Amino acid sequence: MKNYICCRQRLAGLVLFFLLLFYTDAFSHDTLSFEKILLNVNTALNHSDKVFHKKKNELEVRLAGVNRVIINTAGNNPEEYRAALEQKIYLLEEITALQMNMDLTKLKIRYKNGIDLIRLMYEKILGLDHHFTGLHTYQHINVLSNPHSYPSFQKTQEIIKKNKNKKYNMRLPNLLQSNPFISATYTMVSVLMGENSSKEKEKDMEEVACILDFTVRMNADLNVIRNETEYLKNANQGLKEDCEKLFQEYTKPVGYLVRLEDTRTNDDWGVLSNKLEDCTRDVESELQVKGTVTINTSRLIVDMEFATQRVIDFINKYSNFINQGTQYYQKFDSVISNYQYENSCEEELPRQFEEMKADIKSTIEKFQNTYDLPELQGSRLKDLMFGVGD
Repeated sequence: MKNYICCRQRLAGLVLFFLLLFYTDAFSHDTLSFEKILLNVNTALNHSDKVFHKKKNELEVRLAGVNRVIINTAGNNPEEYRAALEQKIYLLEEITALQMNMDLTKLKIRYKNGIDLIRLMYEKILGLDHHFTGLHTYQHINVLSNPHSYPSFQKTQEIIKKNKNKKYNMRLPNLLQSNPFISATYTMVSVLMGENSSKEKEKDMEEVACILDFTVRMNADLNVIRNETEYLKNANQGLKEDCEKLFQEYTKPVGYLVRLEDTRTNDDWGVLSNKLEDCTRDVESELQVKGTVTINTSRLIVDMEFATQRVIDFINKYSNFINQGTQYYQKFDSVISNYQYENSCEEELPRQFEEMKADIKSTIEKFQNTYDLPELQGSRLKDLMFGVGD
């Protein structure tokens, strides 16, 4: 019986050696490409499945042969019958140990894959944070929503000031000059009450008509763009904090307690990988010696399984944010592109108008192509995280 146990340990160790050797090679190339992550995990899972089924089939063939011996020797050859029963017990233990080792290997692959996916999401979120920080949306809106920011308006204001009826000479307070409605009303009243002729007044109104129309008509829409851009920026910051918290909780079961930001800054991924190797090696040794696991080891396996589900939940949250951001900016594009007098007022509108339109279109493109990962959604994501190879 001791020989059987030794053989079983050597067999389990050999299988694990080849599985883990391939697994280590599959993930030895540091990458943040989703395609590479997907290729690595599928290759590792498929290869481990092949090794497992090949070895399991060999054991089952031997088990079928032993069962035939048991049937043929029952009642007429006690010694051979007893040896066959012992061999059957050994083979059944080998199949059980092989299955447990296979489950552990798949869990290790999925857990490592979860780390790579968290890294990928974090880089995307940091890219979005940089993108929002670099946008000039607020500056553009401040210019576009205030008629006093337009050079031609300022020029007309000077003309109006010179020709204003001194009897009704009144200066608009600075605080109210930033309000497009009050400023527009003040300008029109100033023109109408000026000392110029009707023809000159009409000309003055024509000079500022486009500016007044755009700032008053588009003011509410510009404020929506301003507020919703701020909302997306803050939501992305919240997503970044959630990702950092997820990483902290995800790596805790394997004894890695370094923050995600520090791990990234110090390129500490190798240390984390070693922690995972050490942790799973202890479990493997326990399986080889005892054929089962302790309560603490069972808890570790459960924690690692639960952690992979948390990654799925976070990726779904990230995907929902990207979809929301895309919809917001498509709405912004529709709002800013549908100003009905754009063509006739093209010369009067400042360059910030075109720059803002370009920023919005660029952001839509980035949301759709750079930050969106349609591969990380639905059943395909669950297959990837729960160890279903192609």
